[in-house]
Amino acid sequence: MTLSLDFNTLNDIPKSSLSYVEGFEFSVLEFFPPEPQIKTFMLSPDEALQGRSTDVLRRCLAKKPLSGRLGSRVLHLKIRKAIRVGDGKTSQIVLVDVVSGQGFTTPLVAKLYDPLYYDHSLDDVDPSFTSISNTPRKLLLTGTYIAVERNMFLVTLILLQYIAGDSMDTLQPHYFTQPLRKAIMEQIADVESRLYENNLWRRDTSPRNIIIQRLGFDSSNLHITFIDFKHASLGRSPNPKNNDEESRFFPGIYISPILRWYKTRGREPVYNFET
Repeated sequence: MTLSLDFNTLNDIPKSSLSYVEGFEFSVLEFFPPEPQIKTFMLSPDEALQGRSTDVLRRCLAKKPLSGRLGSRVLHLKIRKAIRVGDGKTSQIVLVDVVSGQGFTTPLVAKLYDPLYYDHSLDDVDPSFTSISNTPRKLLLTGTYIAVERNMFLVTLILLQYIAGDSMDTLQPHYFTQPLRKAIMEQIADVESRLYENNLWRRDTSPRNIIIQRLGFDSSNLHITFIDFKHASLGRSPNPKNNDEESRFFPGIYISPILRWYKTRGREPVYNFET
């Protein structure tokens, strides 16, 4: 994260207390966001000056809402527990129960994009939201909602299926047997490859985005789930909308990860599970 010299930081003015705590209740309204915008987001000189001269809450109140259209479904949610919250986070992630509203099994994960607690220097909180909420619907449980009771300004969010298990980045590889580590890596490679076969290029297969469920110490009950598709794209080439360029990447054809990953630039190892 790039730290920006905002008004509150420069003048040592605290922000409002964090609302995303156990027991907090709020209402959300169904919302259909615009298509993701594939471009770089930079603050203009005037916007950068405003960030250094205006309280962050005043800027949130003055910010125009994200374009898109409203749906008809309304839910009332109650936070069961915080998963990852705090100032400086890209999003506030909490586990919620549906107090009222039909058609949903609880608990759900709510991922809220609150600009009050993430004053990004490039102002790309909303693009991150639209990228995830426009992920193919079969990968999301409930679609996209928008909070309607938050300090008099709207906060965008998405609701996702809660996946029980452990995030891979919290696990210690030396507690796993070598056969179990091998089984974990095989499942990760298989899931990623099947997504790629269906022309979904997942660009962020990092440990924090992999949930591991296991009911014993062997590999027979092992289950791997990928979460967070913010950086995924529908297509294999750098420009999927260019049919000629996309055809060079053999869309729809299974390609072994051994071929695709060999000396791939930018690929990060998945901790010590690979050894």
